[in-house]
Amino acid sequence: MVESIRVGLVGAGGNTRARHIPGLRAIEGVEIVSVANRTLASSQRAAEEHGIPTAYGNWLDLVEADDTDAIVIGTWPYMHAPVTIAALASGKHVLCEARMAMNAAEAHRMLDEARSRPDLVAQVVPSPF
Repeated sequence: MVESIRVGLVGAGGNTRARHIPGLRAIEGVEIVSVANRTLASSQRAAEEHGIPTAYGNWLDLVEADDTDAIVIGTWPYMHAPVTIAALASGKHVLCEARMAMNAAEAHRMLDEARSRPDLVAQVVPSPF
């Protein structure tokens, strides 16, 4: 039996809906358990449209949730560093869309946090476009 990996989505825009959600659902043992978008209402819409059990109005609440093992970040780049750093600090694996960060200083902070948690995986995914 495959152990389930519980994933929370931070950001529910076009790329998340078109690529991340179907891609994650195609992997045996991966369960999308939550979503946080810009507002609670938009999080709830995404949850209803995609059968995701929990919607959050605040991304930090999702990142800190005990029922989540990994975070997929599908936000605008200005959010990549704060969400990645908070997720790693909360003991979550991270999958982050490209562009990694807004500048080199943010990228270095992300790298430092990832290095401080060698038990976790943090990956930046190149844009499909």
